[in-house]
Amino acid sequence: METPFPIEKTLGIELYSTSWSGLGGSIKNRYADFIVEEITPSGKILEVLNDPNTLPPINEQVPRNPEDSTKHIHFTVQKMGLTTFDVASILASSLGIPRYLVTHAGLKDKRAITSQRMCIPGSQFEKLGALELYDIWLRDPEYSRAQLHIGDLWGNRFKIVLREMDSPCEERLNEINSLRATSLLNYYGVQRFGVVRPFTHLVGKALLKNDFEEAISFMLSTTSDYESEEITALREEIASGNLDESLLEELPSDFRYERKVIEYLMNHPGEYEKAFFRIPSRMQAFFVHAYQSFIFNRLISLRAKRGLSIETPQIGDFIVKQDMTHSGRDQWLYVNERSLDERRKLVKTGEYGLAAHIPGYSTKLPPGKPSKLLRVVLKKEGIRLIDFRNPERKQLDSAGGLRLVSIKVPNLKVECRDESLDLSFSIIKGSYATIIMREIMKNNPINRV
Repeated sequence: METPFPIEKTLGIELYSTSWSGLGGSIKNRYADFIVEEITPSGKILEVLNDPNTLPPINEQVPRNPEDSTKHIHFTVQKMGLTTFDVASILASSLGIPRYLVTHAGLKDKRAITSQRMCIPGSQFEKLGALELYDIWLRDPEYSRAQLHIGDLWGNRFKIVLREMDSPCEERLNEINSLRATSLLNYYGVQRFGVVRPFTHLVGKALLKNDFEEAISFMLSTTSDYESEEITALREEIASGNLDESLLEELPSDFRYERKVIEYLMNHPGEYEKAFFRIPSRMQAFFVHAYQSFIFNRLISLRAKRGLSIETPQIGDFIVKQDMTHSGRDQWLYVNERSLDERRKLVKTGEYGLAAHIPGYSTKLPPGKPSKLLRVVLKKEGIRLIDFRNPERKQLDSAGGLRLVSIKVPNLKVECRDESLDLSFSIIKGSYATIIMREIMKNNPINRV
C-alpha cells in the first residue's frame, strides 16, 4: 500500500506494511503523551519518574562501583522539552568542559519526556549537584573505566498517547493488535531528516558532491510549508543574498548554526566551504548520515516493490545478528547459494535478521538482486560509493553499514480510553517509534512530529 503523502515519498518512505485504513489522530500533543525510556545493554529499563523533583542532588547520591576507576561517571538523565544535544551542551557549558566530553548512548526526542544514560569525566562529579538545571534531572551515578559511546544501549521503551482519532479505537483493536506479528519496513522516520524542514539529506548529498554553496543553500534558505510565515520570509531574504546585521537580529535563538554560517559569509562573501565548516563536526556528519538514511529508505521501498521478501533472505543478501549491543562493527553473514538454507534457518529462529545496506565507501556489492537494487538507487541519485570517502574531512567520511530491513513489535500493549489510545512497546536501537505509529495512524506525518 503506497503512501499518498508527498513529503514521505521524497524521503523514500513510500509504502505501508499494512493495508488497513488508519485511525488518524495525533501524538505529542503534550510532553507526557510521548515517553521514551532507554533500555541498557543488560536489559534494564531506565523508567521515567512521575515526580523527579523529589530526587536529592546527584552529588548527594552515592555512586555505584566506587572500587572501579573514577575516570568516568555515568548517570541517568530525565529531560523534558529538550534534545539530547541541548542537554549535552548545557552540561558542558555549565561545567566548563568541552562539549565532546559529555557523551551519551543515543538521541531522544525533544517533544517528549525521556530518560537516558549520559557520561562526563569523573573529576566533574561533585560539580553536577551545584548546577541549576531546568527540566533536567540527574540520578543513579556510577563510576566506570569506560566512556559511554553512541550505540551503548539495547533500545527504547515507548509509552504513547494517540488523541483526536477519526474513529473509535475499540472498532480497530483487532487490526492494531495484528501488528505484533507483522513485519514492518524499518524506515528511518521523517524526524531523521528534520522535524518541520526534512531536508538534511539534501545537505548531505551536496556535501558528497563537494558543493558547499548548494549545501548552505539547502540549510539556510529552503522553505517549508510547516514553518511560520515569519521564518519563511527570513529564509527568502537569505536566498536573495541580503546578509546583514538586521537579518541576524531577526534570527530565532535556536538558529545557532545558521547564525554562524551567515556571520562568516557576511565577512567572507563567497567562501562557502569555510563558512560551512563553522558548523560543529558532529552536525556535519549528521548531514551525510541523513543522506545515507534516505538511500536506505529508497532501497527497502524498491525491494518491497520488486516483490522481494522483507523477512526472508535470498542469494546476495546479508543477515545481521539481532539484539547486539554496540561493538564497533556489525556481526553479519553473507548469503550465497551454498549457505542459503542455513542462513534462512538462522533468521527463522530470530537469532539473525535480514539486512540491507546503509551505503558507504566500504559497501560490498556481491552478485545478486539486492546489489542490483542498490546500484539502481545510486545511479538514479547520481552518487557513487566512493563519494562517501573523504579522508581529509573525517566527519564527512563514512564507511557505511547494514540495517535490519524490517522489525516487529511483539510486546505491543494497547488500551482504549474515552478519547485516546494508550500504547506501549519496546524496539531496538535505531528504529523509530513514529514508524510504528505511522502504520496505526496513516495520516500526514506532521501529526507525528
